[in-house]
Amino acid sequence: MKSEFNIDQLEQQKNKIEQLLEKHHRKLNSKFEHDLEMQFWKDREDRLIKMIVRAIVPTIIIFIIFECISLPLNYLTTEPEHRFNDVSLTLISYGTGWIALFTIFAMARRPAWNRYYSQVVAGIICFGLSVVQSVLLSMHSLSMTWRGTLIIVFALMFAYLCSGLRPKTTFLASMISAVIACTYLWVTSVKLPIWVITNTIILSNFVGLALSVLSISTERIRFLQSIIIDYDKQIYSQLNQHFIQLSQQDTLTMLGNRRGFEQHVQDAIDLTKNTKKPFAILFIDVDYFKLYNDLYGHDHGDNALIRVAQTLLRHVDEGDATIRYGGEEFVILLKDTRHNEAAQVAKNILDDIRAQKIEHQNSSIADYLTVSIGMTVYEGQYEMSYPELLKIADQALYLAKNQGRDRYQVL
Repeated sequence: MKSEFNIDQLEQQKNKIEQLLEKHHRKLNSKFEHDLEMQFWKDREDRLIKMIVRAIVPTIIIFIIFECISLPLNYLTTEPEHRFNDVSLTLISYGTGWIALFTIFAMARRPAWNRYYSQVVAGIICFGLSVVQSVLLSMHSLSMTWRGTLIIVFALMFAYLCSGLRPKTTFLASMISAVIACTYLWVTSVKLPIWVITNTIILSNFVGLALSVLSISTERIRFLQSIIIDYDKQIYSQLNQHFIQLSQQDTLTMLGNRRGFEQHVQDAIDLTKNTKKPFAILFIDVDYFKLYNDLYGHDHGDNALIRVAQTLLRHVDEGDATIRYGGEEFVILLKDTRHNEAAQVAKNILDDIRAQKIEHQNSSIADYLTVSIGMTVYEGQYEMSYPELLKIADQALYLAKNQGRDRYQVL
């Protein structure tokens, strides 16, 4: 019943996520409820941090190649009178890029710093873009200025799509950097057409924001799909466990059956060998049960077996195993149980069955239902297998029957 309840709960949660997924297919950038929203951003940040760690070496190589190509090209294509100034400013922008990259990489590589990742990276974006925009738009050479605008746009797109920050956080950091850069250009009297500044700094931010929102929307859908897949895995796992439990359960008494019991005993044998903690096996048979069925019918016989099963369960601990071995036979595995403790359990079971006074007029030993019990205790002093232990308990049961039934016997 517990597994069925778990499966129902998982199905309900999965249906809820599926409804949310359908909503997100219809509406762009629809947010989740608070807990799920926090989980989404946390998972996204963790995933991008891992990606950044993996991309450290390739990114450094690409950046070095880019500099090796662009620096000589900038030097050769810049007018001689502007060459020193513009190349120096280019080097400052590249240095700022290296500072930003290594700071982001350092934050990503140290798990203890990950909780400060968003705040630090937002600050780095604001600082880096402020410097890069200020110096690249201060070039004296027109060709260098145009190349600078391309680098600025590339840096903005990188910040929006690869930093792992929320779009509004990146937008705020970028707009602050835009204000700082514009202020610097105004103070230093840099003459640039207003449309160049607007397109490069302002419009690029809105384009980056739009692309980021679209990307986040797609990631939200994938996030929900991953949750649905995870729920499916849990449901299939629960169903598999449920079917295994059903295959190892007696449908009448709801006790276990022979399937899986051998493994329980083998585990107990191994544990006893290692820890020297003994265990006991009780083999139980309902006395003259065929005669009971003949007199009262199989329905009453089934009810009697159910009552016996319930009686057995009252006298075992949660960690013990109780099964219906077949017909009117039952077996109990008492873990971490010594001889005198197992004997007391057997006596309690006999007394409990007698006290219920289940009528049995065909019994030759009493007017009510009784049981016989064979018992053996294993203390790990010699090698023993499951069939051998069960055979000893069965032999003890045979002795109990030969001695008059309604008793227990030990071997």
